[in-house]
Formats: sequence, structure tokens, C-alpha cells
Amino acid sequence: MSDEGHYVECCEHGKQQATYVCQHIVQSLRDGRPRGFWSSVESPENPRPDSWCSACEDVVNRVGEWNDESEAFAGVKLLCGACYDKAKQMNLVNRKRWWQLWK
Repeated sequence: MSDEGHYVECCEHGKQQATYVCQHIVQSLRDGRPRGFWSSVESPENPRPDSWCSACEDVVNRVGEWNDESEAFAGVKLLCGACYDKAKQMNLVNRKRWWQLWK
């Protein structure tokens, strides 16, 4: 879904890369409650890949793939790149990096 060639005009951040996340990540920006942050693989061509919360990850694991059911649950929303970065930072708070698992 993400495309570096597409931009959105954010009322807070101005012209930014268009990004796509689940509705629950957008809700976390509104209420400040972290919900986890999962995404496709980042690359130099796409530093802000499509992303979703832990609840969406659970649904995808239960149904086995992204399909009509999991996409309906996710309710994909558009965010500007700066809002995406803020949401990512906020929602990664509770996830430990692999090297921190032994602490």
C-alpha cells in the first residue's frame, strides 16, 4: 500500500509521504494507548511500510493471511509520514528488541 511517490497534506506536518496503518494505530495517536506495531519489511525504497497493531497481527495469524476478514478488522487508514513515525515510536514501547529478551 505504501508508495513513496504519493504524498498527503497533513494539517500538522504539511506535505508528507502517504503511509497506511490499521485503524487501531490511528486510535493510539488519539488516546495515547500503545497497541503494538507490526509492519512489512522496511527498505531504502520504502522506509515506512504498511503497518498494523498487535490485535490485527493476532487476526492475521488466526485466519492465516491478509484477507477480507483481516482487512475489515484492520480498517486501513491513511497517515502522513510524520504521524506514522510518531505512531511507530509510541507503539513500539512495549516490544523488546531481540537482544533485550534476556534482561
